[in-house]
Amino acid sequence: MKRKLISAGILCVVFGAAWFGGIGLAGEKIVGGNSPAAVNKPEVVAAAKFAIQEEEAVLRKNKEMPAAKLSLVSIVSAEEQVVAGMNYHLKLKVKLDGKEKTAAVTVWWQAWNKETPYRLTAWNWL
Repeated sequence: MKRKLISAGILCVVFGAAWFGGIGLAGEKIVGGNSPAAVNKPEVVAAAKFAIQEEEAVLRKNKEMPAAKLSLVSIVSAEEQVVAGMNYHLKLKVKLDGKEKTAAVTVWWQAWNKETPYRLTAWNWL
């Protein structure tokens, strides 16, 4: 009986640490959880560049900003989220018509979707 209680206790600790620590038993990413990503990681940089292009196109469709110029200054922070593909949650420093601004951006990437692998799902000015 005592041996079963000790075994059950150890299992609770291991699974509880994995659950609340946001990592799996082998340290892998848990589907749906956010993980920090290097701002210079090629996939993160590609997602940031895509977001800039998409948002600039949206701004130019606005009748008040037909000549809007949006450029990337830096990637302030980045997180990855494993979903049906990968979400990149980015904080970007950008220049909009020469004025520096900050934006929180989410880009969804699906490697197997060769026609349109990226999709800008959120752009929020901070």
